[in-house]
Amino acid sequence: MGYPTIDKFDIKFIERTKQNVSEFDKTNKFTHLINSLVGLIFIPNEFNKKGKRTYKIDFLNKPISDYKTLADIFSGHVTLNNEQGENFNQRKFFRKDKDGNSKSIQETNVGELVRLFRNGIAHSNITPVAEGDYWKGIIVKNFETTKKEKQNDFNFEAYLNQKELRFFSTFIADEYLKNINK
Repeated sequence: MGYPTIDKFDIKFIERTKQNVSEFDKTNKFTHLINSLVGLIFIPNEFNKKGKRTYKIDFLNKPISDYKTLADIFSGHVTLNNEQGENFNQRKFFRKDKDGNSKSIQETNVGELVRLFRNGIAHSNITPVAEGDYWKGIIVKNFETTKKEKQNDFNFEAYLNQKELRFFSTFIADEYLKNINK
């Protein structure tokens, strides 16, 4: 019979999820990848906020510019098709501060990026990018208020394809694991 425990749950969860991200290759693998990202964004963050886990280095306050590969996946534009088959340019990253000033990925820290993804996903502002039944990427948006959401006035938008989402998920897992005080 099992017993309830939270001893190192976050660490074990991160390790198992990282393994799933790298190994899972079955039907609906992209859905599984999104679920993994959600877990990696929520669980370690909540353990941190509740003081149940501390970090050797506060990587969440480090600027994205410290991680070139991460900055690269959030830079530039991609061409996507809408449901009518028309091409449009999609930014890889967009963020504005509370004063409405645009901020680049290099002006954003890891914690802000994770928080914005968390908020966008938690409020169901995630859109799969599909080719037929195949999901090839996601667009995540964040809105500061319900009123701004109704006006489509978002303060964050990011697009990641499947490969980039896998990298981002692995990055989050790796940074938590190497910085956790066990």
